[in-house]
Parts: sequence; C-alpha cells; structure tokens
Amino acid sequence: GMVDKSSVYWRLAAVEIALDEARLGRNDAAIAHLKALTVADPADVEAWTALGDTYRSTSKFAEAADAYSHAVSLRGDARPSDWPLYFARAVAEQGTKDWSAAEVDLKKALLLSPNEPTLLNYLGYTWVDQNRNIPEALAMLEKARSLKPTDGYIADSVGWAYYKLGRY
Repeated sequence: GMVDKSSVYWRLAAVEIALDEARLGRNDAAIAHLKALTVADPADVEAWTALGDTYRSTSKFAEAADAYSHAVSLRGDARPSDWPLYFARAVAEQGTKDWSAAEVDLKKALLLSPNEPTLLNYLGYTWVDQNRNIPEALAMLEKARSLKPTDGYIADSVGWAYYKLGRY
C-alpha cells in the first residue's frame, strides 16, 4: 500500500521509490524524483545522498559530487558512520579528475573509520598507481588484507604494490 503523505515515513519511502526507479534503469525519472524531494526539503540528507548515488551510477560525477556536498554540509560534525558519504564523494571527485579533492575526502573517511578495508584498499591502490607514498600505501594495503584476507580486490592491490616496488 501507499504511505500517507502525512506519515513520518513518507520522505524515506519517496527516496526508496526513486532508488528503485534507478535500479530499474529509469535514471531520469529517479533523478527528477530526487531533485523534487531536495527542492521540497533542502535539509533532506537521505534525498541528497540518494541523488548523489544515482548521478554517480550514471557517471554524472560533477552532479554527484555536488549532491554529496549538500549531504556533507547538512550532516555537520562528521561521525564515524558518515565515512561512506565521504567515500562516495571521493569516487565522484575522482570521476571528474579532481584527485586532490578525492584524496582529502578519502583521508577524512579514513579518519572517521580507520579500519575500513574498502577505504584502505582504495587510497592505497590509488597511491601505488600514482607512484606516490608507496611505503604508506603498502602498509594500508597490508592492513586491509589483514582485516579482509579473502577479498580478491585487496589481494590484487597488494600484489600490484609489490610489483611496482620490484619485490617479485
């Protein structure tokens, strides 16, 4: 059934409906729906985040980064549970080739959640790929591997780092 518009759950349901539209490939409808929600309530963190996710999934990285920035500013003081928002914005920023902004957000996400294998792997791999901060990158990748030893992506990153170091 429908959630009544007066219900406290209406906005969350509306965001979920838009995300379902995106999952079904109806991205333009999802984006229009989510933009309408952010216009109706500019303080809706979930709507801004979902809008960012939908833009990012369609490779509209500048729009995604902008939507995530609205969500970040609305959150105020960052909590450990906010790391995915900073990570998502970093991925969007990297999509726009703004690596310096992406790096700032990845470091912020890691400050919030220092034992998050996804973050350790992403930043470590990127540094290795750029031939930067190799010892620190390798330490991050080894830490990620110790936290999630069965993850193939992380194992691949560790191998790549050793290869780049000439440690075959």
